[in-house]
Amino acid sequence: MRRPIACLTVLLAIIAGMFITTPWLLEGLANYLVVSDKPARVDAIVVLGGDANGERVAEAVRLYRQGYAPRLLMSGGPLVYKMTYAAAMKKQAVEAGVPASAVLVQVQSRSTIEDAKYSLPIIRDHRFKSIILVTSPTHTRRAGRVFRKILGPEKVQVLVYPVQQSSFNPRRWWTRHEDTATMVWEGLSTLFYFLKGY
Repeated sequence: MRRPIACLTVLLAIIAGMFITTPWLLEGLANYLVVSDKPARVDAIVVLGGDANGERVAEAVRLYRQGYAPRLLMSGGPLVYKMTYAAAMKKQAVEAGVPASAVLVQVQSRSTIEDAKYSLPIIRDHRFKSIILVTSPTHTRRAGRVFRKILGPEKVQVLVYPVQQSSFNPRRWWTRHEDTATMVWEGLSTLFYFLKGY
């Protein structure tokens, strides 16, 4: 009789432990994906397309207004019909008060790797030697690794900065459909990029 009770006690302890530790572990997974460098004065702020609510551009405009860079580079290819992410992002920035002459666009990319590859010639042509890379929080680790690998040989310093007021919330993300989809996508993408050498 004592043995079944002992086994049940151990099983209940394991289940209780999982309930206690699982949220901590899942939140830790989200926090692992987030990289944040201290912003500093740079030559340009590079903004990656891909969010649906414009929060990346809003963050970049905030940094621009604070004097961290004199130029913005919007990076993003096809969005819908003849519109590109970069064109839509520039429109948002200009409507927020950034002079159109201060906004560059890169309209070819369809992935984070292409963001870096197609932004490189623009960065090279304008002789930028330092950038702040702005993107969504969970995208920062992967994007930072890609840009540092591709821009590194050009001796371009890359600071990574996540959106500060993001719609993504790392706390209990697994209870919200949109945040869960974001985590699954970013987790798989991070693994895929790692296997490709990024």
